[in-house]
Amino acid sequence: MSSCRKKHCYCCSNCTSNSCYCTTSRLSGSSVLPAFGSLRKESGQVIDVDETKVDYDFVGPSVNVTLSIVNDTITINESGVYEISMSLTLGINPTDLARGFLFVNDVPLNFSAVSLTVTSNTLALATVSKTIQLDLLANDVIDVRIHKVGDSVIVGSSSLTINRIG
Repeated sequence: MSSCRKKHCYCCSNCTSNSCYCTTSRLSGSSVLPAFGSLRKESGQVIDVDETKVDYDFVGPSVNVTLSIVNDTITINESGVYEISMSLTLGINPTDLARGFLFVNDVPLNFSAVSLTVTSNTLALATVSKTIQLDLLANDVIDVRIHKVGDSVIVGSSSLTINRIG
């Protein structure tokens, strides 16, 4: 009953004061369906317009999510807690700034930002990555977009992976 809060559980409404449905069912694995998937990019993409989606080239294996390289999105089919990882190899000019943001249903998650700033006089190429955990609902749509300050940004290889953990 350690995950219950009074008569309510943070993950469902099936708990009573004597037992926690979530804890017992999660231990047996009966209520958490696996869900995972990934998109990846191996070729370069030039970003000239702010908040452009990262254009993915390949889909990885998936279960209970819908992967789209046409829309460059992952759609959630099963509600739950997910671990989401994004990795971007960015190339930017001196004194420019580039940030990658995770978007859910066209809304940026500011806490998900990864950024690259160049303070030297040479072009910078670096890989930035971040992993977050997020409670998502069925039909939520996830994508990654680039915010830039200055000239164009080059996105080299990149990946977006998702895995249901609860």
